[in-house]
Amino acid sequence: MGRRFLTLVLGVSILLGWVVSSVAEVGPPFYPLTPSGLHMVVDALVPQVRKWYLPQELYFQYGWKGWEYSNYAKDNYVRYTDVALEGSRWYDIYGNYITRGWEVYNWTEEQPARYGSRLRKSPQFSNWFDNVLVSRASKGQFYTAVTVGDVIRTTLTPLTFSKPSFNGLQWDFLTDKYGFTLVASRTSWPAQAVGTELAAGTNVTNSSRFLGFRGVAQVGDFLKVGANYVTAHNWRNDYDLSESSLKGVLTEGQNRDYIEKVVIRLSDDSPEDGRGGTVFYGSRIIIDGVEHPEITPSIDGGRLVEGVLRADGPETITLTYDIRRAYETLNLGSHKNLRKIEFILILANDYKVEVTSNLQTDVAGKPVFLTVARARGNVKDGSNQKFVRFMYGLPTGMDIYGVTVEVEDLMGLDLSAEYQINRKFRRFPNASYIEHRLDTDEARAFYVAASQKVYPWFFYGEFFNIDPEYSTSAFISDERGMIDYSNPVEYSFELVDDNDDQDRFPDWNRRNINQRAILAGMEGWDRAVFPGYDENNDMISDFNQNQNLVPDYEEPFLKYATDPPAFLFGLDMNNNGTIDRFENDNLPDYPYKRDHRGYNLYGGLEVLPGVKLTLGYLNEWLLSSDKKSRSTYGLFILNQDHPRIGRIQVMYHPRKVKDNIPDDFIQWVQPPGSRGTMREVSDPLICQDTFIHTAYFQYDYLGLRDLNFTTKLKYEVYRQKVSGMRNQEFFGLINKADYPLRITKRFVLWPKWKSMYQRVFPTDPAQLETKELSEIGFLVGKYSILEKTWLELGVEYTIFNNLLREPTVLPPGFKRDYKGLVLAFQFSNTSDYLGYRFTSNLGFRWERKSYEYGKEIGSTFFVRMFAGAER
Repeated sequence: MGRRFLTLVLGVSILLGWVVSSVAEVGPPFYPLTPSGLHMVVDALVPQVRKWYLPQELYFQYGWKGWEYSNYAKDNYVRYTDVALEGSRWYDIYGNYITRGWEVYNWTEEQPARYGSRLRKSPQFSNWFDNVLVSRASKGQFYTAVTVGDVIRTTLTPLTFSKPSFNGLQWDFLTDKYGFTLVASRTSWPAQAVGTELAAGTNVTNSSRFLGFRGVAQVGDFLKVGANYVTAHNWRNDYDLSESSLKGVLTEGQNRDYIEKVVIRLSDDSPEDGRGGTVFYGSRIIIDGVEHPEITPSIDGGRLVEGVLRADGPETITLTYDIRRAYETLNLGSHKNLRKIEFILILANDYKVEVTSNLQTDVAGKPVFLTVARARGNVKDGSNQKFVRFMYGLPTGMDIYGVTVEVEDLMGLDLSAEYQINRKFRRFPNASYIEHRLDTDEARAFYVAASQKVYPWFFYGEFFNIDPEYSTSAFISDERGMIDYSNPVEYSFELVDDNDDQDRFPDWNRRNINQRAILAGMEGWDRAVFPGYDENNDMISDFNQNQNLVPDYEEPFLKYATDPPAFLFGLDMNNNGTIDRFENDNLPDYPYKRDHRGYNLYGGLEVLPGVKLTLGYLNEWLLSSDKKSRSTYGLFILNQDHPRIGRIQVMYHPRKVKDNIPDDFIQWVQPPGSRGTMREVSDPLICQDTFIHTAYFQYDYLGLRDLNFTTKLKYEVYRQKVSGMRNQEFFGLINKADYPLRITKRFVLWPKWKSMYQRVFPTDPAQLETKELSEIGFLVGKYSILEKTWLELGVEYTIFNNLLREPTVLPPGFKRDYKGLVLAFQFSNTSDYLGYRFTSNLGFRWERKSYEYGKEIGSTFFVRMFAGAER
């Protein structure tokens, strides 16, 4: 055994020596700055009672002897100066001298030790390095880098770990064929830079941590395989390493007391249908492996039907086990000695099981229920009757492990696949013990997406499954080890963020220390989310570029170039009435939605360059209910440019849909008098048996220089096959043209015209029906007084006709006929000021709308100045 150990040590030493020698030369065995403690001073070996005055800094730097008379008449006084470099001397764990300077970052985990989790970022981390450090090395095809930062954009895989602002550490390795990444963070408090050099970092005993690995290997020219493991768990530094686990341990706050009461709540997993909910036949309790029929719960709620309890729709059945009272009443011993409590429930139909206890609470001590079991599908006939068994415990962690496969351009074939297993861990709390019994729940997620191109043909297929229990969210504790299970903002860490608009800010509100992206004074989460509405990537809605209280498609003069969003064309694969690329939700950005399983297949050919025809079929369903979505669809696209004619775009998207899966979303809207806000929108579910036609035509004339002419037409109709549902229809037509006239070198006159017709007939009778026509003329003149000084005058005239008969009682949103006039004047000057390009705008705008019943008049005076960095 000793020989094997010696051989192993020797082998590792040789390997490390080779690695080090490949990077740097090893110096001679002389380290003058290596710590060596104190040495014997022979000159001090004098047997005198008189005080020994030590000649040190003041003697060697200034020649001053504190035991002698000082006279500066001849040799003038020299002030104190700092002749040494700033900072301190630093050494590694072997005593080797590193440098004189500052320790910028220090994350140390010491066990067992109170406050052994120590994390400090110095003032230099923020002031000098802007909250990010990179240490790298390379040789030949080998590269490695360590990145530490408050805001790291990083992804392992779409199903496991993806964050635009990760506060932690990332260590990467890369060669021609292999890649490896390690990511880590103390998620409960990853710290921020301290204010002063004397300030301590954040030292805690209870913490939550994240650790992730991913490795990839290139196999041949086309295949890349990968494997990954990520874990987020609770940790205690007062435990030694053998008492710790990547599956997590109970923090001091979680393990502060004993289980005295357990409450189980049974409910309908699909309450919206109001029937076929939980059927409860009975329950049993098992404590430390022994069944206790004498311990019975108190039962509240439910309805007794044919001898069994049922809970349909909003109804619930509550089972309360008073463990402490039962042990005291039945003389079973002390409830403080319990190591494990299990429950067996006999259930049927569409059940949902949630549980809580006296230790599973919010900050106010109110019990918080967490789900432990759900029925698959939406069974209503009792055919799925089963025993549901689970151990009670508090969440301690979760992990995900899996593999990925990528194929790139293998004879035109591209493939991407991912398979992940998600485990969630919980332990039974007992303040008398360090080791606690573990229980595990598993869920799976996978997808395969492949495309094949054989010109002119193309094919695509995808198959996906995300279990309803699959989760990349983990509870995190505070410094006391407490967790508020009802507060995801402060007590959860997301491995995969919700970031529908793909900017630096996650879309949901979580603890700011884990979301430290800053832009324009805003930090943390995204308050304005509008996916697809920001094509110029300035983080401002393209429908309100000047960020005022009126959308650009309704604002005078700006409305010429900006058309309402209803005229946009796009695909709506989930049939909720909103184009998919504009949708925003409050869910992690998995490639496919949780609780969904299905497949999508399509094929087509490119008939001519720029002309494509596609046919496809989509079938998906929910795993936790009987809701489904089936769609047979086609797509015709013509997108061509002709030098003399212009650009022509024609799209036609027919589809036959049966979809009762609700896909709610959050929409960015701009109500009157607002710069915009987010509004929750429910899926209207108007495609339960529907044939939908969506057609779009756009023509941009480019044949004559300076003449701009555009026509847009969109027609969409929902033909309902469900009895009692009205058809829905949208027809919109826009024509607009402009032609700038250069009268002189200094004077330009720019006439414009825009015609907009819109007809909306909704399925829901309660919604507003519209049929309106707007004719708008613009005339803008611009005169250059000086090289950088302009005078602009503008006129806008609108004729608006509501082509529907005016009702006696006007519904919200109904517009009356009017004629509008807008007059505007603006003086502009641009100059250089203190290194900035300075623009001043002074002006006046007057508006009038004339109705049959009267007039509305408004005016605006403005003086605005802008300092820009552009040249």
